[in-house]
Amino acid sequence: MTHGNWKTTAKRALACVRLLPAARSIHYHVRRMLDRAFREQEARREQEFLQFEAGHGAAFRRAATAGAQDAKRLLVVSSGSLGLLVEIALVKAIQAAGYRPVILADYDRWVDIYYRAAGVQDVSYWEDWQRPVSRDEAAAMMHGLGSFEQFIQAAYCGARVGKYAASTGLRHLRVGRLDLSSPTVREAVLPFLHSAMSSANAAQAIVTSLKPDLVLSVDPGYTPRGELFDVCLSAGIDTITWNAAHKNNSLMLKRYRRSNRDVHPASLSSDTWRDLRARSWSDAERQRLHQELVGSYQSGEWYSEVGTQFHTARQDAAEVRRALALEGGKKTAVIFPHIFWDGTFFYGTDLFESYEEWFLETMKVAYANRQVNWIVKIHPANLVKNARDGVGSEPSEVRAIRSLGEAVPSHVRIIQPDSNISTLSLYSVMDYCVTVRGTVGIEAASFGVPVFTAGTGRYDRRGFTIDSDTRREYLDRLRLIHETPVLSADERDLAERFAYGIFLARPFTLRTVTMEFQRDAKVSLHSVVRLPKGQSPAAASDLRLLTDWVRSGAEDFLSPQP
Repeated sequence: MTHGNWKTTAKRALACVRLLPAARSIHYHVRRMLDRAFREQEARREQEFLQFEAGHGAAFRRAATAGAQDAKRLLVVSSGSLGLLVEIALVKAIQAAGYRPVILADYDRWVDIYYRAAGVQDVSYWEDWQRPVSRDEAAAMMHGLGSFEQFIQAAYCGARVGKYAASTGLRHLRVGRLDLSSPTVREAVLPFLHSAMSSANAAQAIVTSLKPDLVLSVDPGYTPRGELFDVCLSAGIDTITWNAAHKNNSLMLKRYRRSNRDVHPASLSSDTWRDLRARSWSDAERQRLHQELVGSYQSGEWYSEVGTQFHTARQDAAEVRRALALEGGKKTAVIFPHIFWDGTFFYGTDLFESYEEWFLETMKVAYANRQVNWIVKIHPANLVKNARDGVGSEPSEVRAIRSLGEAVPSHVRIIQPDSNISTLSLYSVMDYCVTVRGTVGIEAASFGVPVFTAGTGRYDRRGFTIDSDTRREYLDRLRLIHETPVLSADERDLAERFAYGIFLARPFTLRTVTMEFQRDAKVSLHSVVRLPKGQSPAAASDLRLLTDWVRSGAEDFLSPQP
């Protein structure tokens, strides 16, 4: 039986004899009786819901005016309890554009409770749509995939099942690469391929049965959301994704079609980029961008979703050089690794087979090039992701460095994820930035720092980064990185315009609902409705902007600019 499928099988059996609701109820009440932490959590949730219902329930139900049977159908691929109030606010805005929502979620009693309180009655669960393929069929596909490249390209029922199986497998196993030459690894990966194929089968059934006109989803990079994402786009069904932006109470909203399915949600469409390049660019706009970057770092809000800057402080160049013992007279390159197993194959294409391979090959060049101070900034999100997953393992980047089998050379410095040196501080000593496609590349270029990329799908080939077409070209450039000139005025101008688009134009500012990440170990999300009691969400100015954007059909949501 494949990974996790015993639960699915048991649920399916209970559903066949109409006992699944009763079993869920018994399980809930037994757990609440025996698990004190769960009981306290549920008590808090009940109190929060009662406050929502008393203050806003009736208004949210009245806002469901687009629920007529002849309305277009919106399929909401729910995020579950996390971010539920934010999701409901988005749904209300799309309802106002003439859509009737149907919710698809993992079973969660609070999803059902909240949506029904908000006037949305159509709620179904992934398990209701299970269409398992046989393990033998999955094994046969695996047998025909000799290389990892072939595995990544594998498709089934209109979905890129290899890509999603690999991403989900790396995330679950918390490893940086999958060596398919190993029979043990192939056996470990097979359940994820089986699950992806079954999810693709289910996605076909969902699309055929529900016939959505539009989809709203979050993070469609893992099984089963990824497979549904592909099937919908292949069927010509637009999908709007929402993700946390760079600070509290802000979202990135993007409309996907098959033509742009591999671009990052925090990227700029061709239309947006053309308009940004054409508009005037003043010192006032440049200053506004600078204030946004510096202010968000100094407040600690910079990517508060994973708490990357909660416990850091800005230091001047002298302090950074002293803390890291950087050798004077040398230029400094900073390598920003991605978490190897997190969102590995979501966007674009990579020069290397995995983030881990990219990092190891980059480190080999850094070790050999003693003409440069090299700094490795281990991703600070490791801490929060470990806390959320309930593990205490060291970052995969650190294990990769150890695998090189030699002492870290004196010209290479490692900044651990719990360091109090902020990324902002590094810009004062950074001459070069090295990443696959990290957000840091947008920031660094806007500060005039040359950025070396190793992947597509976000900001590459926009005129302000150093992009390579092959692994050899990328590594050769790193070997001579110290000869790379500073960005020209025109290149920096483009970088600033792009950064303005990402950090000021693209974010959707939430006012109807809060989305604030707390400074605890797991960076918990706190959300409340901020409308006056009884006021309809349809009247909220932020949601009206979203309604207008949905009607427009544009790829990028853009906030009104001064």
